Amino acid sequence: MHLAFVDSNPPALQAIRLAKSAGHRVTYLQSAHTQYPLTDANLALVSLVDHLVDGLVTTDHDVVTAALAECHAAHPIDFVTTQHEMSAEAVAAACRALGLRGTSPQAVLTARRKDRTRAALRAAGLASAHFATATDEEAALAAAERIGYPVVFKPPSGAAGLLACVVHDADRARSAWQRLQRGLDAVPEDWRGQFRRGVLIEEFLVGELVSVEIGARDGRFFPLCISGRYRWAGDGVTPLGSFIPAGLEEQQATACWEYARRVCRAIGADIGVFHLEIMVTPRGPVLVEFNPRVMGGGLPAAYRHATGQEVYAALLDILAGADDVAAPPFRAGCTAVRVVLPREAGRLGPDATLAPLEGHPRVKEVIGFGEYRTGPGSDVARGQALARFIVQDTDPTAVERTSEDLLSRLEPLLGVPLMTGSYRPGGPEHPGSAQ
Repeated sequence: MHLAFVDSNPPALQAIRLAKSAGHRVTYLQSAHTQYPLTDANLALVSLVDHLVDGLVTTDHDVVTAALAECHAAHPIDFVTTQHEMSAEAVAAACRALGLRGTSPQAVLTARRKDRTRAALRAAGLASAHFATATDEEAALAAAERIGYPVVFKPPSGAAGLLACVVHDADRARSAWQRLQRGLDAVPEDWRGQFRRGVLIEEFLVGELVSVEIGARDGRFFPLCISGRYRWAGDGVTPLGSFIPAGLEEQQATACWEYARRVCRAIGADIGVFHLEIMVTPRGPVLVEFNPRVMGGGLPAAYRHATGQEVYAALLDILAGADDVAAPPFRAGCTAVRVVLPREAGRLGPDATLAPLEGHPRVKEVIGFGEYRTGPGSDVARGQALARFIVQDTDPTAVERTSEDLLSRLEPLLGVPLMTGSYRPGGPEHPGSAQ
């Protein structure tokens, strides 16, 4: 099978290694501005491909279409995929133009517009958050009043939670609108077209946030994993990490799987592995967002430590037409990934170190400074990922306790305040939530 990968988030480079190990031909279209640093380890993975097309603007559908057309003419491509959400629309457009197989282009284009996703759920009769879109401040405030505070402001086609915030009243809504507009200028240039589609205003859902990883192929669905999510107490939306397994009651887990299947059908997501963020509310599961790619961030590493397998193996099995794609069993206890995030902009100390993580008996892996293009003396922004670490302990509470202790030890060594403390649904408003 000839697979064409278009751009990648850092962990998904492992899919290249697995594809080559399985005997597939691999073409890789690489961005001129890679999301992953060009470390020796990452370059070694990219070097495994049969054909590399480098230096592209992978968010430009004309550029991607032309590159794939040339590759397809030389060696017919069986499937095209991307594990970078900002390239997903360009890949969908290219597949539609060239008749190449990939996840349904219409499904991808729907998923990449959160307002269109919610409209598709509403049309299918599925539970969804109340929402509106606005292109000016007054319309945004009017929408927030209709929906009812608190609400979430965010770009409808964003990534990684950038510029998302919780708003609790009209005064803070005005400030949030203006801050979001200013923040658009800091978004990478290749992403700005997708970020500048107005603002999505939606109901702030209360409940337990989980991630659902589900595979699909031609009407069949393959449940892979439900992970729990840590959110920062300061705003209730900034992700601090994830833990596996989520620890849901059996009835809740069953409801999440069924809801995820119905969401895939409503959107038309026909083949691939998809990452759904779902809020388990008193009225049942409600979609937060649908990502037409495999889980990202540090979650693939947590999955590997929790199961002994790479999640990308399931993706390749689905694309290759395997008869069955079974979820691997979880190891005992709980496995989590935690991200190290500055609470304020600042500069890391000249001797900044992640030493408390190294050799800790509960820490199984550290994804360090090098993977995040930072280190001692670096200027860092509020909410910028500095590192991630994988922790294993007896249960989610023990994992959280260990993680918080490690972050408290890291803070003075890094020289910047860190986001600590997890959001508790229904708890008192944290002072930091005045967004």
